[in-house]
Amino acid sequence: MTVNENPRAAAQHVNELINGACATQVIAAAVSLGLPEQLAQGPKPADQIAAAVKAHAPSLFRLLRAMETLGLVETREDGAFALTEAGQLLRADAPQSVRGRALFAGDLLWKQFEDLTHSVRTGERARTIGHEGFAEFPNNPARLEAFQRAMVETSVRAVHAAVKVYDFGRFGHVLDLGGGYGGVLGVLLQTYPRLTGAVCDLGYLADRATAYLGEAGVGDRAAFIGGDFFKSVPAGFDLYLMKFIIHDWNDERALTILRHTRAAASASAKLVLLEQVVPERLSRDPADQAIARADLTMLTVGGKERTESEYRALFAATGWRLTSITPASDTIAVIEAAPG
Repeated sequence: MTVNENPRAAAQHVNELINGACATQVIAAAVSLGLPEQLAQGPKPADQIAAAVKAHAPSLFRLLRAMETLGLVETREDGAFALTEAGQLLRADAPQSVRGRALFAGDLLWKQFEDLTHSVRTGERARTIGHEGFAEFPNNPARLEAFQRAMVETSVRAVHAAVKVYDFGRFGHVLDLGGGYGGVLGVLLQTYPRLTGAVCDLGYLADRATAYLGEAGVGDRAAFIGGDFFKSVPAGFDLYLMKFIIHDWNDERALTILRHTRAAASASAKLVLLEQVVPERLSRDPADQAIARADLTMLTVGGKERTESEYRALFAATGWRLTSITPASDTIAVIEAAPG
C-alpha cells in the first residue's frame, strides 16, 4: 500500500518529512558539544558527560534521549549511554566520518534553506548567507573549518567511487581546481603512487590545505597554488579535475570557469568533473531525492545541478567536447571532456 492509498499513512509520511528538521539540529548539537568524542572510549552516564562538556546535566540527558530515538546512542542497563555503529560516524576520527557535514548542515546550510522561499520566488541566492556568500569564511574560522571538513568528507567518498570506474592512473600531473583542503587530490595520490599534483583554491586556505595533504601522507607529491578560477587557471597539467564546483554557479559563472580552464589546458589535456547528473525526470527513489535536495541547495547559493544536455552545452560554448559520462554511484558521475 502506498501513502497515496491510505490517508493516515500519508499524514505520517508528511510529518516524518517535516520533523527531519529536528533530527538535523539534534545531530548538530551533539557534534558541537563533542558528545561522540566523549563516548569514544566507552559508555558514560549523562551527568559525567555533562560535566566534561560543561553542559546542563538534565538538558543533556534529554538530548541524549533524543539521539537514542534516532539510533545514534543506546542506553545500557546501568543507565550509561553508548555510541551505536551509526553514532560512531559522528566522531572526527571515524574512517567514514560525517562530523563536518553535521556541523555544516546545522549552521550554514540551515541558514541557506531558511530563505528557500525567496530563492524560488526570485531565482536569487539566499539572503541569509549574505551577498558575498562564502567570502566571510576568513573572518569565521569555525564556520570555515566545518564547511571544508564537510567538503573533504564528500570529496573522499566521491573520489573513492570514481577511481573504481575511471582510470586516473594514465595521467601524470593533476590539478584539483577549487579543491579546498585537497580531499580529492589526497585520495588520487594515495591510489596512484606515480601521480603528482596540486590543489588550487583561494590563498587563505594554503596552510590548512598543506597540513591536510601532509597528514594524508602525500605532501611530497602535492602542492598548493593560491588562485581564483574566475581570473585564471594554472597551466601545465594534463588533467584538470573539479569536484562539485560547476554546480555551485549559474551558467554565466560556470562558463567563465570552463573558459579559463580551457585556456590553461594543452591540446592533449583532459577535463574531469565529478558532479551529479540530473535525469530528465526524477522519481521518489532515495537517489533522486538526494539529487533534488542538492539542486535546491545549489539554488540557495546561486548554482544548479544539471542534466547531460546542459553540461554538453556548457562544454560546447567553452571549447570543450563531452567525451563520456560514467556513473560512479547513485549521486555522482565522472564527466570527461577533451579540447574541442
